[in-house]
Amino acid sequence: MTFVAHVVEFLVIAGILAAGALAAAFVLGRRYVRRHWRLVRGHVVARSAVGALTLVAAGSERRAARATPEELSQGATSRVRRRMWTAVEDAEAAVTHASAHDAPVAELPSVCRSLRGVAEQLDGLLRHERRLPRAVAREDSVRRQVAEVIGAARDVQAAALRAGSDATEPQLRSLVSHARDEVDIVSAALSRMRSIAQTH
Repeated sequence: MTFVAHVVEFLVIAGILAAGALAAAFVLGRRYVRRHWRLVRGHVVARSAVGALTLVAAGSERRAARATPEELSQGATSRVRRRMWTAVEDAEAAVTHASAHDAPVAELPSVCRSLRGVAEQLDGLLRHERRLPRAVAREDSVRRQVAEVIGAARDVQAAALRAGSDATEPQLRSLVSHARDEVDIVSAALSRMRSIAQTH
């Protein structure tokens, strides 16, 4: 056996042993974390940290909801891409929900598919834009188109919410009317029982 063969054999065995050690460390570490997670989760510091992270996330969501599409299309490329996809996915979710509850969504599913197609093209352009050096002037038309996609996605989401609300309104009115009738029946029965108790 040559020296090179011995080296290759040694490297293969070392690699197998290293992979086995990493797998064992992962399993033992995961078991340790699971066992002690209940203790950590109940600790005041852990609860405070989770609460703070929740507040920060809620604050950023509120700011994003108040921001205009033009504001959302500015800033770091990765954030702009994430904001665009969030708008498109929110619109798709609203249309899917409205459609599942028999709301009149007309061509909104088709519009969502078109929005997704345009968003995929813009996502590719934004990824290429990210690779440009800082000194190179960036094309504003891409950001303007991202703003238009976000605005259109918000319009679709609002239309789907209106359609869903219109579809549930008759059911809600029927439910409220039925609940009032039941409350009236129970009230009349209670009044009758009180009057019978007073006569005796």
